Amino acid sequence: MKVHVEDVSFAYGREPVVSSVSMELPEGGITVVIGPSGSGKSTLLQLLCGLLHPLQGQILFDGEDVTGVPTERRDVGVVFQSYALFPHLTVRENIAFGLQTGRRRFSLRSSRRRPTRRHLEERVWDAAALLSLERLLDRKPSQLSGGEQQRVALARAVAPRPSLLLLDEPLSALDARLRRTVRAELAALLRKLGTTTFYVTHDQEEAMLLADHLVVLDQGRVVQAGDPLDLYRRPQTPFVASFLGEANLVEVEALPSGPSPVVPVRSHTPLGSFVLPGACQGGWLLVRPEDLTEDPCGTMATVLDSRGMGPHDRVILLLDTGTEVLAHFSSETAPAPGTKVRIGVRTRRPHFVAHRD
Repeated sequence: MKVHVEDVSFAYGREPVVSSVSMELPEGGITVVIGPSGSGKSTLLQLLCGLLHPLQGQILFDGEDVTGVPTERRDVGVVFQSYALFPHLTVRENIAFGLQTGRRRFSLRSSRRRPTRRHLEERVWDAAALLSLERLLDRKPSQLSGGEQQRVALARAVAPRPSLLLLDEPLSALDARLRRTVRAELAALLRKLGTTTFYVTHDQEEAMLLADHLVVLDQGRVVQAGDPLDLYRRPQTPFVASFLGEANLVEVEALPSGPSPVVPVRSHTPLGSFVLPGACQGGWLLVRPEDLTEDPCGTMATVLDSRGMGPHDRVILLLDTGTEVLAHFSSETAPAPGTKVRIGVRTRRPHFVAHRD
């Protein structure tokens, strides 16, 4: 299914939550929406599934306006944070419930006949097999682990084979270790399903692992959208740079544009001299911690702190210029606190984030 959100806004009373949001969900792909608490992520998901209705704008499914269409007629499957499993029903019955309510989920253009009892049983089994739940079909939710409950909730959502799958932070209730395991399984499953998916999270690592298309929200607005790696390497704002991973943002003063606005200019910064775009009106150099390295010709710095993070140490450095930066060093070669080192940037053309009005 192709999904378009066109200039959609929503408010609770006088408090705007989503402001003029436009986006396109790639058909069959995983669109991940990320942002801080209160940025409008879950509200946008509820607008897509019809639990909320926008104050302005349109939501189109395959080119057809569904803005006023009720949830049960939108052909969507939803997994919420709490999973919302029925404690008195077995796994089999919980999955079947999704199919029974899904009987009304006819597409706007189709008049699919309601599935027979045999068809329902086949769908339950198929969904259970897809998520490796066959041996758990007769258990109650209280007899399942957090990861198993998450898989049941997902099986219930995908059993009707919806055209659009909506997931609202489905891994937030899991502990860190289980979350990593289930996240990898979920990524493989979603790509196997090939269903157009809208996935909400506040976890940057989760977003980078799952997304085919990444959307960053802040204060109800789309700040930047595109390929996840492109957003990480070439953020358009300091907010995106800092929200997607750790970042050193070294401020650059306004520079003269010279005879041509496209002629690159050289600027001196606390981390050295770099080539910047012409007509630079000030901004920041983005230097990721992994891009800093020991360099005999680099800038002198004092190690303030060094903490082991598994494969690397997280090292805080104070440059002689007074600027504090973060670097990642190999655990075997990380300098000790109090020592002096010279550091440089691996690339001579780091990404430049310009000032924006």
